[in-house]
Amino acid sequence: MDIHLYLVCYQSEALVASHLDAAAFGAHLAVGTQKHTSGNVMFVEIDPSFKSDALKLNKLSSRCIPHADGSPRRSKYISIYRALEHIPLSAFGKLYMTTRDGRVLGLDSKPYDPESEEPGTNLYTELCPVFPRVASSLPPFRFCRFITNPDNPLHVPRIIFSDNLLDREDDGSLAGYLPYPNREHIVDCIRALTSSEGKPTKTIERNPQLIAFYRTVGRGFFAGDQTDMIFYPFPSRAELEGEHHLWWRSASMD
Repeated sequence: MDIHLYLVCYQSEALVASHLDAAAFGAHLAVGTQKHTSGNVMFVEIDPSFKSDALKLNKLSSRCIPHADGSPRRSKYISIYRALEHIPLSAFGKLYMTTRDGRVLGLDSKPYDPESEEPGTNLYTELCPVFPRVASSLPPFRFCRFITNPDNPLHVPRIIFSDNLLDREDDGSLAGYLPYPNREHIVDCIRALTSSEGKPTKTIERNPQLIAFYRTVGRGFFAGDQTDMIFYPFPSRAELEGEHHLWWRSASMD
């Protein structure tokens, strides 16, 4: 059986080997074998030819073996700590988003042009290896460079994060369709950020509850470090409703 490698990266961090393809693996993680658990899951498929002494991938074939009855190994955890920093972006494949009831949608990466970035306030949810939700005056490429800069007292070697919507009503409040549980606090943090010169980010929540998370995604997802950044664009509303209707209906049920 072929062995797949998946980096789980939704407010968690784990490198998992599996005989399941991405759709089956996502459903397994989201609903469990007996369907007694449920929850959104995101993961990146990692190039199976990728090798790492730090992650002991040279022994993968002897660790991820079928069960005694010949059934596939659904998940064999390879690492639950500091996995992301040991996996180069060149090994990243598709990013998969799984809903609470196990529907899976894959996103391809595309080149990202930093020159297209515009000034303004952004809302980011850091997904791996740390999990705060932050407001930032930095556009995605600059935010990625900032948060992975070893010269900063607080930094990570590599990060995966999402861009989230900040649509407003005419009175300046957040748009009513956005399901954030702390709407006024988000507006207050943005106001404090814009009035503070030289402060590029402000933490909104250290460990946010991601209610109806997929409905809040804006431009998409980013993975990067000091040398490179990968962009996974989120489909437009028209694409979601027309081409991925079942997944979007499931994602909108939270």
